[in-house]
Amino acid sequence: METIVFTFEETGEDVEFAILSSLEYDEETYLLAVEKEELELDDMTAYVLKAISLDGEDVIYEIVDDDDELLPVSEKLMELVEDIDIDM
Repeated sequence: METIVFTFEETGEDVEFAILSSLEYDEETYLLAVEKEELELDDMTAYVLKAISLDGEDVIYEIVDDDDELLPVSEKLMELVEDIDIDM
C-alpha cells in the first residue's frame, strides 16, 4: 500500500498516511487516506487530501475541510472503497 508523510502546519508533526484510494475530480487530484498506525484498528478516521502543485513538479497535500468540496469528493472516494467502514 502506498504511503505519504503529511506535516501538520500547526504542530510541525509528521504523520504517515496510507492511501486507500485516489480520484481525479473536477480537474483536481484527491486522496482518501488514514493514518498508517490506524489501519489495524476497527475504528479509523479517514481524511480527504487535495493535491496542490507548487511549481509544476512538487506537490503538497492539504486536508479538504470545505463542505461544498468535501461532500461530493468523499462520496466518490467512498464508492471506490465500499468494503471499508470509515468515519468521515
